[in-house]
Amino acid sequence: MSDVVQVLVFRHGETDWNLNKKFQGHTNIPLNQKGRDQAQSLQKKLAAIKLDACLCSDLDRAIETAKIALAEHSVPFLYSAALRETHLGDVEGQSQVQIIEKYGEDMLVQWRSIKPEHQSMGFPNGETKVQHLKRLKEYLETALMANPQFKRVAISTHGGSLVRLVHAAESSPEQAIVIPNCCLYELSFDRVKRNWQYQSYHE
Repeated sequence: MSDVVQVLVFRHGETDWNLNKKFQGHTNIPLNQKGRDQAQSLQKKLAAIKLDACLCSDLDRAIETAKIALAEHSVPFLYSAALRETHLGDVEGQSQVQIIEKYGEDMLVQWRSIKPEHQSMGFPNGETKVQHLKRLKEYLETALMANPQFKRVAISTHGGSLVRLVHAAESSPEQAIVIPNCCLYELSFDRVKRNWQYQSYHE
């Protein structure tokens, strides 16, 4: 068993709600054509990388992205609701403008913040950032510990999930990471030390 697993985490392609700056959360919105094209571009980045599995959010936008991006890989897919975006409660389906009008711009600033003092915030009837990170890490660590044959895996997930995982890892960037659709980040997980390390952003 390899002690360290390489983890390539990517965000799904564009949806119409992304285009219109609507907050999606757990709402199951499909990719648009641009999103499918972005996943094709991601496929080229991943083509030469050997993978052992793909751990994937069970929402359609993440599944379709993974299927396109990993079309050249014959790997098992493990789907889980634990890899979904943050549950955003009352603001799901609302635009940034609507959220600012209802809750104020400061709440949106706090939502995007990676500062420790803002990690316990969440929108009404939704998850906090701390709760989101907890479910992500619990699922991923359980899956990686249960499959010692995995040396390098892909994770198809969401923008908020990427931010949580990257900034919870050691040596992560001090500034908030960029999360364009189909962006690709590399982390590693040490099975013995049970810790996460930031490796790189794949341009």
